[in-house]
Amino acid sequence: MKIPKTADDLRDSFLKFFESKDHLILPSSSLIPSGDPSLLLTNSGMAQFKSYFSGEKDPPSKRITTAQKCFRTTDIEEVGDDTHLTFFEMLGNFSFGDYFKDEACAWALEYMTEVLNFDINRLFFTIYNDDDEAKQIWLDLGIPEKYIYKFGDEDNWWGPAGEEGPCGPCSEIHYYQGDLKKLNFDDPNWGPNLHEDFIELYNLVFTQFYRDINSKDTPLPFNNIDTGMGLERTLAVLTNNKTVYKTDVFSEHLSNIKYDISSKSLSTKDIEIVKRIIAEHGRSACFLIADGVIPENTGRGYVLRRLIRRAIINGIKIDASFPILSPIANITTEKLSHIYPELDEKLNFIKSILDTEEEKFSKTLNFGTQVLYSLFELRDIKVKESIEISLDAKDVAKDIYKNIDNLNKKDIKKTLSGLEAFSLYDTYGFPIEITEEICTKSGLDIDRKSFIEVMNIQKNKSKQSSVFIKANSMKIFSELNIMPTEFVGYDRLKTSSKVLSIMQNEKDIQIIKSKEEFDLIIDKTSFYAERGGQVGDSGIAENDNCKIEIIDTIPAYGEIYIHKAKITEGSLSVGNNLNLTVDGSRREKIRRNHTATHLIHAALREIVGLHVRQSGSLVHPDYLRFDFTNMHALDNETLQIVEDRVNDVIRNNFPVEISYTTYDKAIKDGALAFFGEKYDHEVRTIKIDSPWSHELCGGTHMSYTGGIGLFKIISENGIGSGNRRIFALTGIGTETMVRNNLFNLNEIMIKMNASEENILDKFNLQNEIMKKQQKTIEKLQGELTEFSLGNKTKSDNQEFILSDTKFAISKVDVPNIGALRKAGDTLRNNLTEGVAIVGSVIDNKPIIVIMTTVNIKIAANDIASILSKEINGGGGGNAFTAQVGGKDPSKLDSTISNLQKILSEHYK
Repeated sequence: MKIPKTADDLRDSFLKFFESKDHLILPSSSLIPSGDPSLLLTNSGMAQFKSYFSGEKDPPSKRITTAQKCFRTTDIEEVGDDTHLTFFEMLGNFSFGDYFKDEACAWALEYMTEVLNFDINRLFFTIYNDDDEAKQIWLDLGIPEKYIYKFGDEDNWWGPAGEEGPCGPCSEIHYYQGDLKKLNFDDPNWGPNLHEDFIELYNLVFTQFYRDINSKDTPLPFNNIDTGMGLERTLAVLTNNKTVYKTDVFSEHLSNIKYDISSKSLSTKDIEIVKRIIAEHGRSACFLIADGVIPENTGRGYVLRRLIRRAIINGIKIDASFPILSPIANITTEKLSHIYPELDEKLNFIKSILDTEEEKFSKTLNFGTQVLYSLFELRDIKVKESIEISLDAKDVAKDIYKNIDNLNKKDIKKTLSGLEAFSLYDTYGFPIEITEEICTKSGLDIDRKSFIEVMNIQKNKSKQSSVFIKANSMKIFSELNIMPTEFVGYDRLKTSSKVLSIMQNEKDIQIIKSKEEFDLIIDKTSFYAERGGQVGDSGIAENDNCKIEIIDTIPAYGEIYIHKAKITEGSLSVGNNLNLTVDGSRREKIRRNHTATHLIHAALREIVGLHVRQSGSLVHPDYLRFDFTNMHALDNETLQIVEDRVNDVIRNNFPVEISYTTYDKAIKDGALAFFGEKYDHEVRTIKIDSPWSHELCGGTHMSYTGGIGLFKIISENGIGSGNRRIFALTGIGTETMVRNNLFNLNEIMIKMNASEENILDKFNLQNEIMKKQQKTIEKLQGELTEFSLGNKTKSDNQEFILSDTKFAISKVDVPNIGALRKAGDTLRNNLTEGVAIVGSVIDNKPIIVIMTTVNIKIAANDIASILSKEINGGGGGNAFTAQVGGKDPSKLDSTISNLQKILSEHYK
């Protein structure tokens, strides 16, 4: 058999080997974990199989093998060395209550020695401290005892993947890369996990326990096998390379990075590290975006943004040609789209995201440099390179600079404080590496120690507020030992069911009485449980002894459904029979809206582009919300074309075809699957005018598109970088909206004495008249305000000097905050140098505006802080302009009249 020498060959050989051992080959799941809030990104091959390991769900086969996309955030800063990667492929074979240690070890050894042809004398084996069973298995397979090493929890206990999940002891197979003549078994510091000549290739996890969020280990219903072999790392060893960057995984990426180091003094090693970071981070970013991650400032989006920016920063070091990352996307797609077709399908979108992020970061670097140079100016440090600095940048620098009182005055000239560096980094996205480079050129040190201290404080705060905290695992439902709920609601709204469990306040009880709310679990139901964006059903349940309102239906654990209920009459006991009826009118509205989401998805992909993918939805009886990937807003013309296309499909009254197949076959046939959704091996597909619309979906739908009725887009707006949201109505909802709009239009026509033909002309004419009148009003108001400000005899106008700074104060009568700011501008312009403060009661609330001239030391936002306490309100702003607002209008007069006294306590 030919030894694999490429990534494709290695992946194929592993999957085929275990297929020959009766394993079912399944595709990789998304990097976005489905239904697992404890996991930020998929980081192992077993992550998609948690429910199979725990016994929550039955697997499609007791033996499975995969090549899984994985991402580990802990290795970001290490990327650039010989071994660490953020994105990698994990080859794995899994057993769910079938084979265990004997077969797992035997097959692993067979694959490594007979397929990959590794020298058995270079293979070393580690086991968990007390796992004598695994040791004996290796001995029985012919492994000499001196090749077997024991370790504890840190090295030979795996899991869980997240805050909770399956786990157990493991046995790792390490490859010795050193000289076989220098095997040193007697040295306690030599061996796997101990010496740099060893590299771990294959991890066999004997998954026997479930660790909960309190770190308690409970034996699983059956023993399992979970293995992992890093494709990239194994390929490097197979091709006799010390690093994966010398294999075909990265060779093209590295050779296509264009750069110019003529003005740089970098070693060959430094250049190689930079190129590795660009190639690895660019490749990883492609997969994250393809799976639906968008650059943001939190969660997965932050990880992506961090990758992109780290790549760009390194690109700057070698003057890499921009764009840096989109060429990497082209190569990644060329090499891997035959395995991961989402790369090719979303290539244009991936490149658009990468290019947009590079442009944004370029602006960030520009503004951050201005702020940093402004901090130099505040220290009277002269820099050789002169740049244009905006007032905003100077303002930001002043705000940062005033908070460094902890530095000794003598150090300010020589050191940029950790707080300043962190403010640039955290608030304005300016990388610490760039800050250090510019400071070094300008002869300034950075207080790295305090920077790290401030950063750690912020990290701890972020951890406490992270959305990926310990999740409610609903273990109480797993302990009930009841069968999954049988859903029969696709073709009927009524069922007769048996009560299996009554839950109240997370306790299993036997009886519930009138007027109490509870969770109801029954053996079968026609009520759809909320998932896939579709809300849960509501309705009623009853028997001769009780009447119950079903408020909502949600999934609990596995396929167990919870009916959120309230008993309105009588009592209910476990074991009783119930007759349940779904609210048919509500279900019908939900069906219309759900089928419409499929139509709008297909229309968007046809009209806007194939990069469009559903990123979220809400199928509600009253409306539908559809989230999708796209970098730019859709203009009115495009929205109208999309709307017309959907209505055209509705008018054609196409049948909604429902079929059942395997996940793998559905995807091969062109069905779309969605981010964050978890699919079983057997899936349900919805086709409408196939192949125009073909999706995996478990929701309820119309039988024909004509039943949807009139479709109308209400709005389209952005919900984050690269994500858009559409709200739309169908059927009765659209009819109601049209009826209301026509009623309002008729009322307007009556009041304006207009007809349908001339209402718009009359409205535009009236609007122009109102604009002119408003300008006249504002002009007169401005003249009155200027007269008031210029009237020195009025008691509301004051002038005084504090801290060698002139203060000009005035209370004015203005209609809105815009006019008050204009009054402040006028008063400030009348000052050569000083502080202007104007106040007014607007909408029965006291408002004060503070404005300062450029060349004074007193900051407007500091004064705002003082005055906000006086009027029991709040406020803010910057060094040049600030505003204070309160609720009690009577506070304004006393504050304005006593302003000199109030401020004299702070400024002498």
